[in-house]
Amino acid sequence: MEQAAKQGTPGLLFVDDEENILRSLSRLFADEGYSVSTASSGAEGIEILKGNEIAVVVSDQGMPQMRGTEFLEQVKGMSPDTVRIILTGYADLNAAIEAINKGGAFQYVTKPWDNDSLILSVRMAAERYNLLKENRHLIELTNRQNEELKRWSAELELYVQQQTIELTHKNKELVDINERLQRNFHGFIVTISNLIELRDKTVANHSNNVSVLSREIAKKIGVDHAEVANIAIAAQLHDIGKIGVADIILWKDAETLEPHEAWEYRKHPVRGQASVDANETLREAGCFIRSHHESMNGEGFPDGLKGDKIPLGSRIIAIADKYDRLLANHPPEAALEELQSLTGKQFDRNLYYPLTEVTKEMMSAAPLLHRRIERELHLGELMPDMVLSREVRSGTGVLLLSRGIRLDPRRIDSIRRHLTLDPSESGTVHIWMDAKGG
Repeated sequence: MEQAAKQGTPGLLFVDDEENILRSLSRLFADEGYSVSTASSGAEGIEILKGNEIAVVVSDQGMPQMRGTEFLEQVKGMSPDTVRIILTGYADLNAAIEAINKGGAFQYVTKPWDNDSLILSVRMAAERYNLLKENRHLIELTNRQNEELKRWSAELELYVQQQTIELTHKNKELVDINERLQRNFHGFIVTISNLIELRDKTVANHSNNVSVLSREIAKKIGVDHAEVANIAIAAQLHDIGKIGVADIILWKDAETLEPHEAWEYRKHPVRGQASVDANETLREAGCFIRSHHESMNGEGFPDGLKGDKIPLGSRIIAIADKYDRLLANHPPEAALEELQSLTGKQFDRNLYYPLTEVTKEMMSAAPLLHRRIERELHLGELMPDMVLSREVRSGTGVLLLSRGIRLDPRRIDSIRRHLTLDPSESGTVHIWMDAKGG
Protein backbone atom coordinates (compact mmCIF):
# COMPACT_ATOMS: atom_id res chain seq x y z
CA MET A 1 0.00 0.00 0.00
CA GLU A 2 1.37 3.40 -0.98
CA GLN A 3 0.02 6.87 -0.29
CA ALA A 4 1.29 10.26 -1.46
CA ALA A 5 -0.66 12.86 0.54
CA LYS A 6 -1.06 16.32 -0.91
CA GLN A 7 -3.06 18.72 1.21
CA GLY A 8 -6.13 20.14 -0.52
CA THR A 9 -5.78 18.11 -3.76
CA PRO A 10 -8.23 15.56 -5.25
CA GLY A 11 -7.58 11.97 -4.03
CA LEU A 12 -6.73 9.41 -6.73
CA LEU A 13 -6.57 5.67 -5.93
CA PHE A 14 -5.10 2.98 -8.22
CA VAL A 15 -5.80 -0.69 -7.40
CA ASP A 16 -3.92 -3.46 -9.22
CA ASP A 17 -2.26 -6.71 -8.11
CA GLU A 18 0.81 -6.01 -10.28
CA GLU A 19 3.31 -3.72 -8.55
CA ASN A 20 4.99 -2.67 -11.81
CA ILE A 21 1.65 -1.35 -13.09
CA LEU A 22 1.05 0.60 -9.88
CA ARG A 23 4.51 2.15 -10.12
CA SER A 24 3.90 3.03 -13.77
CA LEU A 25 0.57 4.69 -12.94
CA SER A 26 2.09 6.58 -9.99
CA ARG A 27 4.84 7.97 -12.23
CA LEU A 28 2.31 8.89 -14.94
CA PHE A 29 0.24 11.00 -12.51
CA ALA A 30 3.10 12.32 -10.36
CA ASP A 31 2.92 15.78 -11.94
CA GLU A 32 -0.86 15.99 -12.42
CA GLY A 33 -1.59 17.64 -9.06
CA TYR A 34 -3.44 14.70 -7.49
CA SER A 35 -2.95 13.02 -4.11
CA VAL A 36 -2.08 9.54 -5.44
CA SER A 37 -2.64 6.35 -3.43
CA THR A 38 -2.08 2.75 -4.58
CA ALA A 39 -3.30 -0.61 -3.36
CA SER A 40 -2.39 -4.12 -4.52
CA SER A 41 -5.80 -5.59 -3.70
CA GLY A 42 -9.41 -4.63 -3.28
CA ALA A 43 -9.17 -5.13 0.48
CA GLU A 44 -6.28 -2.65 0.73
CA GLY A 45 -8.25 -0.21 -1.44
CA ILE A 46 -11.22 -0.43 0.95
CA GLU A 47 -8.98 0.44 3.91
CA ILE A 48 -7.65 3.53 2.09
CA LEU A 49 -11.22 4.63 1.31
CA LYS A 50 -12.18 4.39 4.98
CA GLY A 51 -9.73 7.09 6.02
CA ASN A 52 -9.40 9.32 2.96
CA GLU A 53 -11.51 11.40 0.58
CA ILE A 54 -11.01 9.78 -2.81
CA ALA A 55 -12.31 11.54 -5.91
CA VAL A 56 -11.42 8.87 -8.52
CA VAL A 57 -10.76 5.12 -8.27
CA VAL A 58 -9.04 3.27 -11.14
CA SER A 59 -9.25 -0.49 -10.54
CA ASP A 60 -7.93 -3.49 -12.42
CA GLN A 61 -10.61 -6.06 -13.31
CA GLY A 62 -8.61 -9.29 -13.21
CA MET A 63 -7.43 -9.33 -9.57
CA PRO A 64 -7.41 -12.48 -7.39
CA GLN A 65 -9.68 -12.77 -4.32
CA MET A 66 -11.73 -9.66 -5.18
CA ARG A 67 -12.33 -8.81 -8.83
CA GLY A 68 -12.56 -5.22 -10.00
CA THR A 69 -16.35 -5.34 -10.41
CA GLU A 70 -16.79 -6.57 -6.82
CA PHE A 71 -14.40 -3.91 -5.51
CA LEU A 72 -16.13 -1.09 -7.40
CA GLU A 73 -19.52 -2.25 -6.13
CA GLN A 74 -18.23 -1.87 -2.56
CA VAL A 75 -16.74 1.53 -3.40
CA LYS A 76 -20.14 2.61 -4.72
CA GLY A 77 -21.76 1.69 -1.40
CA MET A 78 -19.08 3.37 0.71
CA SER A 79 -18.56 6.55 -1.32
CA PRO A 80 -21.30 7.07 -3.95
CA ASP A 81 -19.77 10.28 -5.30
CA THR A 82 -16.36 8.72 -5.95
CA VAL A 83 -16.02 8.32 -9.73
CA ARG A 84 -15.05 4.75 -10.72
CA ILE A 85 -13.00 3.59 -13.73
CA ILE A 86 -12.37 -0.10 -14.56
CA LEU A 87 -9.00 -1.14 -16.03
CA THR A 88 -8.84 -4.47 -17.84
CA GLY A 89 -6.06 -6.33 -19.61
CA TYR A 90 -8.31 -7.60 -22.36
CA ALA A 91 -11.32 -6.29 -24.28
CA ASP A 92 -13.90 -8.01 -22.08
CA LEU A 93 -17.19 -6.29 -22.89
CA ASN A 94 -19.13 -8.36 -20.35
CA ALA A 95 -16.78 -7.31 -17.56
CA ALA A 96 -17.14 -3.68 -18.60
CA ILE A 97 -20.93 -3.94 -18.64
CA GLU A 98 -20.89 -5.62 -15.22
CA ALA A 99 -18.63 -2.86 -13.86
CA ILE A 100 -20.99 -0.21 -15.19
CA ASN A 101 -24.18 -1.92 -13.97
CA LYS A 102 -23.02 -3.11 -10.54
CA GLY A 103 -20.20 -0.76 -9.71
CA GLY A 104 -21.56 2.33 -11.45
CA ALA A 105 -18.34 2.67 -13.44
CA PHE A 106 -17.88 5.99 -15.21
CA GLN A 107 -15.64 4.45 -17.93
CA TYR A 108 -13.56 1.36 -18.76
CA VAL A 109 -9.99 1.43 -20.11
CA THR A 110 -8.13 -1.48 -21.71
CA LYS A 111 -4.50 -2.46 -21.15
CA PRO A 112 -2.12 -1.43 -22.54
CA TRP A 113 -3.53 2.07 -22.13
CA ASP A 114 -2.73 5.26 -23.98
CA ASN A 115 -1.16 7.67 -21.47
CA ASP A 116 -2.79 10.83 -22.85
CA SER A 117 -6.23 9.19 -23.04
CA LEU A 118 -5.96 7.83 -19.50
CA ILE A 119 -4.89 11.21 -18.12
CA LEU A 120 -7.82 12.90 -19.89
CA SER A 121 -10.26 10.28 -18.56
CA VAL A 122 -9.03 10.80 -14.98
CA ARG A 123 -9.21 14.59 -15.35
CA MET A 124 -12.84 14.34 -16.55
CA ALA A 125 -13.65 11.94 -13.71
CA ALA A 126 -12.10 14.30 -11.13
CA GLU A 127 -14.07 17.21 -12.56
CA ARG A 128 -17.25 15.10 -12.36
CA TYR A 129 -16.50 14.38 -8.69
CA ASN A 130 -15.93 18.06 -7.96
CA LEU A 131 -19.21 18.94 -9.67
CA LEU A 132 -21.10 16.29 -7.71
CA LYS A 133 -19.55 17.57 -4.49
CA GLU A 134 -20.34 21.19 -5.36
CA ASN A 135 -23.89 20.30 -6.36
CA ARG A 136 -24.43 18.45 -3.09
CA HIS A 137 -23.16 21.49 -1.19
CA LEU A 138 -25.44 23.80 -3.16
CA ILE A 139 -28.44 21.54 -2.54
CA GLU A 140 -27.72 21.49 1.20
CA LEU A 141 -27.28 25.27 1.20
CA THR A 142 -30.52 25.75 -0.74
CA ASN A 143 -32.39 23.43 1.64
CA ARG A 144 -31.12 25.37 4.66
CA GLN A 145 -32.11 28.66 3.06
CA ASN A 146 -35.49 27.22 2.12
CA GLU A 147 -36.10 26.15 5.71
CA GLU A 148 -35.21 29.67 6.82
CA LEU A 149 -37.60 31.11 4.24
CA LYS A 150 -40.34 28.76 5.48
CA ARG A 151 -39.75 29.97 9.03
CA TRP A 152 -39.93 33.58 7.90
CA SER A 153 -43.05 32.79 5.91
CA ALA A 154 -44.69 31.15 8.92
CA GLU A 155 -43.87 34.12 11.11
CA LEU A 156 -45.19 36.51 8.49
CA GLU A 157 -48.38 34.46 8.10
CA LEU A 158 -48.96 34.57 11.85
CA TYR A 159 -48.36 38.31 11.85
CA VAL A 160 -50.87 38.83 9.03
CA GLN A 161 -53.49 36.70 10.80
CA GLN A 162 -53.11 38.72 13.98
CA GLN A 163 -53.35 41.98 12.09
CA THR A 164 -56.42 40.76 10.19
CA ILE A 165 -58.25 40.07 13.46
CA GLU A 166 -57.24 43.38 15.00
CA LEU A 167 -57.65 45.52 11.89
CA THR A 168 -60.75 44.06 10.26
CA HIS A 169 -61.83 47.42 8.89
CA LYS A 170 -58.40 48.38 7.57
CA ASN A 171 -58.42 46.48 4.31
CA LYS A 172 -56.26 49.12 2.67
CA GLU A 173 -53.44 48.27 5.05
CA LEU A 174 -53.65 44.57 4.15
CA VAL A 175 -53.52 45.44 0.47
CA ASP A 176 -50.40 47.50 1.08
CA ILE A 177 -48.74 44.56 2.87
CA ASN A 178 -49.50 42.25 -0.05
CA GLU A 179 -48.12 44.74 -2.53
CA ARG A 180 -44.96 45.06 -0.46
CA LEU A 181 -44.49 41.28 -0.48
CA GLN A 182 -44.89 41.26 -4.24
CA ARG A 183 -42.31 44.02 -4.59
CA ASN A 184 -39.93 42.14 -2.28
CA PHE A 185 -40.37 38.97 -4.30
CA HIS A 186 -39.72 40.87 -7.51
CA GLY A 187 -36.71 42.47 -5.84
CA PHE A 188 -35.44 39.00 -4.92
CA ILE A 189 -35.74 37.88 -8.56
CA VAL A 190 -33.92 41.02 -9.76
CA THR A 191 -31.20 40.44 -7.13
CA ILE A 192 -30.59 36.90 -8.41
CA SER A 193 -30.60 38.23 -11.97
CA ASN A 194 -27.94 40.79 -10.98
CA LEU A 195 -25.79 37.97 -9.59
CA ILE A 196 -26.07 36.16 -12.93
CA GLU A 197 -24.90 39.27 -14.77
CA LEU A 198 -21.98 39.72 -12.36
CA ARG A 199 -21.00 36.08 -13.00
CA ASP A 200 -21.22 36.38 -16.82
CA LYS A 201 -20.13 39.79 -18.11
CA THR A 202 -21.42 38.92 -21.61
CA VAL A 203 -25.08 39.21 -20.52
CA ALA A 204 -25.27 42.78 -19.21
CA ASN A 205 -28.99 43.62 -18.85
CA HIS A 206 -29.74 40.60 -21.06
CA SER A 207 -31.90 38.87 -18.43
CA ASN A 208 -34.06 41.97 -17.96
CA ASN A 209 -34.46 42.44 -21.74
CA VAL A 210 -35.48 38.80 -22.25
CA SER A 211 -37.97 39.05 -19.37
CA VAL A 212 -39.66 42.14 -20.85
CA LEU A 213 -39.83 40.60 -24.34
CA SER A 214 -41.14 37.27 -23.04
CA ARG A 215 -43.80 38.94 -20.91
CA GLU A 216 -45.07 41.05 -23.82
CA ILE A 217 -45.08 38.10 -26.26
CA ALA A 218 -47.03 35.98 -23.75
CA LYS A 219 -49.57 38.76 -23.26
CA LYS A 220 -49.81 39.24 -27.04
CA ILE A 221 -50.83 35.60 -27.63
CA GLY A 222 -53.39 35.62 -24.79
CA VAL A 223 -51.61 33.70 -22.04
CA ASP A 224 -53.41 34.10 -18.69
CA HIS A 225 -52.04 36.54 -16.13
CA ALA A 226 -50.55 33.97 -13.72
CA GLU A 227 -48.75 32.17 -16.53
CA VAL A 228 -47.41 35.46 -17.89
CA ALA A 229 -45.88 36.15 -14.47
CA ASN A 230 -44.22 32.71 -14.35
CA ILE A 231 -42.82 33.16 -17.87
CA ALA A 232 -41.42 36.60 -16.98
CA ILE A 233 -39.75 35.21 -13.84
CA ALA A 234 -38.29 32.25 -15.74
CA ALA A 235 -36.97 34.61 -18.41
CA GLN A 236 -35.34 36.79 -15.75
CA LEU A 237 -33.58 33.70 -14.32
CA HIS A 238 -33.09 31.64 -17.50
CA ASP A 239 -29.27 31.85 -17.29
CA ILE A 240 -29.01 31.10 -13.55
CA GLY A 241 -27.42 27.71 -14.25
CA LYS A 242 -24.42 29.44 -15.82
CA ILE A 243 -23.25 30.38 -12.32
CA GLY A 244 -21.81 26.85 -12.16
CA VAL A 245 -20.10 26.98 -15.59
CA ALA A 246 -16.35 27.64 -15.78
CA ASP A 247 -15.27 31.12 -16.96
CA ILE A 248 -13.27 29.74 -19.88
CA ILE A 249 -16.46 28.19 -21.26
CA LEU A 250 -18.60 31.30 -20.76
CA TRP A 251 -16.06 33.43 -22.61
CA LYS A 252 -16.29 31.28 -25.75
CA ASP A 253 -18.95 31.25 -28.45
CA ALA A 254 -21.07 28.09 -28.26
CA GLU A 255 -19.93 27.09 -31.76
CA THR A 256 -16.24 27.08 -30.73
CA LEU A 257 -16.56 24.89 -27.62
CA GLU A 258 -14.59 21.65 -27.39
CA PRO A 259 -16.77 18.53 -27.01
CA HIS A 260 -16.17 18.24 -23.26
CA GLU A 261 -16.81 21.99 -22.87
CA ALA A 262 -20.06 21.74 -24.85
CA TRP A 263 -21.10 18.82 -22.65
CA GLU A 264 -20.45 20.94 -19.55
CA TYR A 265 -22.21 24.00 -21.03
CA ARG A 266 -25.31 21.99 -21.95
CA LYS A 267 -25.88 21.11 -18.31
CA HIS A 268 -26.65 24.71 -17.31
CA PRO A 269 -30.44 24.55 -18.01
CA VAL A 270 -30.73 21.50 -15.73
CA ARG A 271 -28.67 23.22 -13.05
CA GLY A 272 -30.88 26.27 -13.45
CA GLN A 273 -34.03 24.26 -12.80
CA ALA A 274 -32.44 22.46 -9.84
CA SER A 275 -31.33 25.73 -8.25
CA VAL A 276 -34.88 27.12 -8.05
CA ASP A 277 -36.87 23.89 -7.61
CA ALA A 278 -36.66 23.97 -3.81
CA ASN A 279 -38.81 27.12 -3.90
CA GLU A 280 -42.34 25.96 -4.71
CA THR A 281 -43.26 29.41 -6.05
CA LEU A 282 -40.51 29.06 -8.68
CA ARG A 283 -41.13 25.41 -9.58
CA GLU A 284 -43.09 26.07 -12.78
CA ALA A 285 -40.58 28.74 -13.79
CA GLY A 286 -37.89 26.09 -13.28
CA CYS A 287 -39.54 23.87 -15.91
CA PHE A 288 -39.38 26.75 -18.41
CA ILE A 289 -35.71 27.37 -17.52
CA ARG A 290 -34.82 23.72 -18.14
CA SER A 291 -36.26 23.66 -21.66
CA HIS A 292 -35.34 27.10 -23.03
CA HIS A 293 -32.55 25.60 -25.20
CA GLU A 294 -34.79 22.92 -26.78
CA SER A 295 -35.44 23.20 -30.54
CA MET A 296 -38.63 22.60 -32.51
CA ASN A 297 -36.81 19.98 -34.63
CA GLY A 298 -35.70 18.02 -31.55
CA GLU A 299 -32.01 18.92 -31.86
CA GLY A 300 -31.84 21.11 -28.76
CA PHE A 301 -30.81 20.24 -25.19
CA PRO A 302 -30.90 18.98 -22.48
CA ASP A 303 -33.76 16.54 -23.22
CA GLY A 304 -34.11 16.66 -27.02
CA LEU A 305 -37.79 17.70 -26.80
CA LYS A 306 -39.56 18.40 -30.07
CA GLY A 307 -42.44 20.64 -31.19
CA ASP A 308 -45.33 20.99 -28.75
CA LYS A 309 -43.52 18.77 -26.24
CA ILE A 310 -41.49 21.89 -25.40
CA PRO A 311 -43.40 24.02 -22.81
CA LEU A 312 -44.90 27.18 -24.32
CA GLY A 313 -43.08 29.34 -21.77
CA SER A 314 -39.74 27.83 -22.82
CA ARG A 315 -40.50 28.43 -26.51
CA ILE A 316 -41.28 32.08 -25.76
CA ILE A 317 -38.09 32.57 -23.72
CA ALA A 318 -36.02 30.86 -26.45
CA ILE A 319 -37.05 33.24 -29.24
CA ALA A 320 -36.78 36.32 -26.98
CA ASP A 321 -33.33 35.18 -25.80
CA LYS A 322 -32.06 34.72 -29.37
CA TYR A 323 -33.50 38.06 -30.54
CA ASP A 324 -31.85 40.02 -27.72
CA ARG A 325 -28.49 38.32 -28.34
CA LEU A 326 -28.73 39.10 -32.06
CA LEU A 327 -29.30 42.77 -31.25
CA ALA A 328 -25.76 42.92 -29.86
CA ASN A 329 -24.37 42.74 -33.41
CA HIS A 330 -27.38 43.34 -35.71
CA PRO A 331 -29.98 46.10 -36.23
CA PRO A 332 -33.54 45.02 -35.32
CA GLU A 333 -34.55 44.33 -38.95
CA ALA A 334 -31.56 42.05 -39.56
CA ALA A 335 -32.13 40.28 -36.23
CA LEU A 336 -35.76 39.57 -37.14
CA GLU A 337 -34.73 38.37 -40.60
CA GLU A 338 -32.25 35.87 -39.14
CA LEU A 339 -34.84 34.70 -36.61
CA GLN A 340 -37.35 34.10 -39.41
CA SER A 341 -34.88 31.76 -41.13
CA LEU A 342 -34.71 29.68 -37.92
CA THR A 343 -38.47 29.40 -37.29
CA GLY A 344 -39.83 25.90 -37.66
CA LYS A 345 -36.35 24.49 -37.03
CA GLN A 346 -35.16 26.03 -33.80
CA PHE A 347 -38.04 28.32 -32.85
CA ASP A 348 -41.84 28.12 -32.89
CA ARG A 349 -43.02 29.76 -36.13
CA ASN A 350 -46.27 30.77 -34.37
CA LEU A 351 -44.29 33.08 -32.07
CA TYR A 352 -42.45 34.97 -34.81
CA TYR A 353 -45.34 37.33 -35.71
CA PRO A 354 -46.12 38.20 -32.04
CA LEU A 355 -42.41 38.98 -31.55
CA THR A 356 -42.39 41.33 -34.55
CA GLU A 357 -45.49 43.09 -33.22
CA VAL A 358 -43.94 43.53 -29.77
CA THR A 359 -40.71 44.94 -31.22
CA LYS A 360 -42.68 47.36 -33.45
CA GLU A 361 -44.62 48.63 -30.45
CA MET A 362 -41.41 49.15 -28.49
CA MET A 363 -39.77 51.02 -31.36
CA SER A 364 -42.86 53.12 -32.00
CA ALA A 365 -42.47 54.59 -28.51
CA ALA A 366 -38.94 55.77 -29.36
CA PRO A 367 -39.99 59.00 -31.21
CA LEU A 368 -41.51 60.25 -27.95
CA LEU A 369 -37.98 60.48 -26.58
CA HIS A 370 -37.04 63.06 -29.21
CA ARG A 371 -39.31 65.57 -27.47
CA ARG A 372 -37.25 65.17 -24.31
CA ILE A 373 -33.79 66.14 -23.23
CA GLU A 374 -31.50 64.09 -21.03
CA ARG A 375 -30.08 65.59 -17.85
CA GLU A 376 -27.48 64.28 -15.43
CA LEU A 377 -28.47 64.97 -11.83
CA HIS A 378 -26.78 64.49 -8.47
CA LEU A 379 -28.57 62.28 -5.93
CA GLY A 380 -29.81 65.28 -3.96
CA GLU A 381 -31.57 66.67 -7.07
CA LEU A 382 -33.79 63.62 -7.68
CA MET A 383 -37.54 64.15 -7.32
CA PRO A 384 -40.66 61.95 -7.65
CA ASP A 385 -42.12 61.47 -11.17
CA MET A 386 -38.74 61.87 -12.89
CA VAL A 387 -38.11 59.11 -15.49
CA LEU A 388 -34.74 57.37 -15.79
CA SER A 389 -33.13 57.75 -19.21
CA ARG A 390 -30.44 55.18 -18.40
CA GLU A 391 -30.23 52.19 -16.10
CA VAL A 392 -28.80 52.89 -12.64
CA ARG A 393 -25.94 50.64 -11.53
CA SER A 394 -23.83 50.63 -8.39
CA GLY A 395 -20.07 51.07 -8.44
CA THR A 396 -19.51 47.31 -8.70
CA GLY A 397 -22.02 46.95 -11.54
CA VAL A 398 -25.18 45.76 -9.72
CA LEU A 399 -28.34 46.85 -11.57
CA LEU A 400 -30.46 48.97 -9.21
CA LEU A 401 -33.19 50.29 -11.56
CA SER A 402 -33.83 49.84 -15.28
CA ARG A 403 -34.15 52.53 -17.92
CA GLY A 404 -37.66 54.01 -18.21
CA ILE A 405 -38.58 53.58 -14.51
CA ARG A 406 -40.57 56.46 -12.99
CA LEU A 407 -39.12 57.56 -9.65
CA ASP A 408 -41.08 57.70 -6.42
CA PRO A 409 -39.87 58.47 -2.86
CA ARG A 410 -39.18 54.79 -2.13
CA ARG A 411 -37.05 54.35 -5.26
CA ILE A 412 -35.18 57.60 -4.68
CA ASP A 413 -34.36 56.48 -1.13
CA SER A 414 -33.22 53.08 -2.47
CA ILE A 415 -30.88 54.68 -5.05
CA ARG A 416 -29.33 56.95 -2.43
CA ARG A 417 -28.88 54.11 0.05
CA HIS A 418 -27.26 51.73 -2.45
CA LEU A 419 -24.98 54.35 -3.99
CA THR A 420 -23.85 55.36 -0.52
CA LEU A 421 -22.90 51.73 0.25
CA ASP A 422 -21.45 51.05 -3.23
CA PRO A 423 -20.68 54.43 -4.86
CA SER A 424 -20.57 54.76 -8.65
CA GLU A 425 -17.74 56.69 -10.27
CA SER A 426 -19.93 59.64 -11.31
CA GLY A 427 -22.33 59.62 -8.39
CA THR A 428 -25.05 60.91 -10.74
CA VAL A 429 -28.27 59.65 -12.34
CA HIS A 430 -29.55 60.35 -15.89
CA ILE A 431 -33.21 61.35 -16.26
CA TRP A 432 -35.53 62.54 -19.05
CA MET A 433 -37.03 66.02 -18.97
CA ASP A 434 -39.24 67.57 -21.60
CA ALA A 435 -37.76 70.24 -23.88
CA LYS A 436 -39.23 73.00 -21.71
CA GLY A 437 -37.31 71.69 -18.73
CA GLY A 438 -40.31 70.35 -16.84
